[in-house]
Amino acid sequence: MIELFEVTKRFGAETAVDGISLRVERGELCALVGTSGCGKSTTLRMINRLIEHDGGEIHLDGRPVREFDEQALRRRIGYAIQSTGLFPHWTVARNIGLVPRLLKWPATRVRERVEELMALLGLPLEQFADKYPHQLSGGQAQRVGVARALAADPDILLMDEPFGALDPITRESLQAELRDLQARLNKTIVFVTHDMDEALALADRLVVMRAGRIVQQGTPLSLLRDPADDFVASLLGGEDRGLKEAAITPVSERMQPLSPRLLPQARVHQSASLRQALSVMFREQADRLAVVDDEDMAVGELSLRRLVEGRRGE
Repeated sequence: MIELFEVTKRFGAETAVDGISLRVERGELCALVGTSGCGKSTTLRMINRLIEHDGGEIHLDGRPVREFDEQALRRRIGYAIQSTGLFPHWTVARNIGLVPRLLKWPATRVRERVEELMALLGLPLEQFADKYPHQLSGGQAQRVGVARALAADPDILLMDEPFGALDPITRESLQAELRDLQARLNKTIVFVTHDMDEALALADRLVVMRAGRIVQQGTPLSLLRDPADDFVASLLGGEDRGLKEAAITPVSERMQPLSPRLLPQARVHQSASLRQALSVMFREQADRLAVVDDEDMAVGELSLRRLVEGRRGE
């Protein structure tokens, strides 16, 4: 879907991005991470030509981005940023419908799309359609920003620290919503964040950057288990990497079949993470948990030994 071939960007004498090559598959959520100034946001903005690359090539579906008309390119790529970029004197509904109107969709189709997205993102039409950005909370404004990025149903969504200014509870809620949206819509997403827990929770693939170069890329679990060097290990949490791995590993991967023994009273949902299961064990002072499904029926069990051993139950 998106390919970068030896892409370079310089600002004067400074090289911000230094010959990176990257392939983002269709339907993948790829997170660019690294310390401030590593080139991740510059890389993101070169994809939709908000910043032009100086060397190498960037392709969308096998076609160089410079063959696209700039405005046409940006209208087919959703873009969500930390500050939302909403027009302050436009209503929520008008902000969301911006790109479809620019694409000259019929008014009825624009209205239907706005209503669809507001429902999808938990913004009741009668409550929010006529509000202005200054009347929204931070989380509500960010939802509107994401809705606007999705309005023209783009195949690609670029997100630059979209939840960075939000409080932890709202941020976690929007991360969960993005996971659900991605499962339903299957967009190709490039996501820039400085929050490693956010990247680990959301990404299919992590791309670690340092000083304009890609240091390592792969699945979150592969990087946690085998970091390329001390920098990657430190960025991923250092000595806490084991807990971060537990936070993204579901209980279902480690649970065992129900044993003949009495089922433990303490329980955890099969979709919970191993870290959540460990927390329940500490809280309940238990070394075994019943694993339950959506109907609260036991489907297996998890022991502290199995959790720590890291082997799938047979």
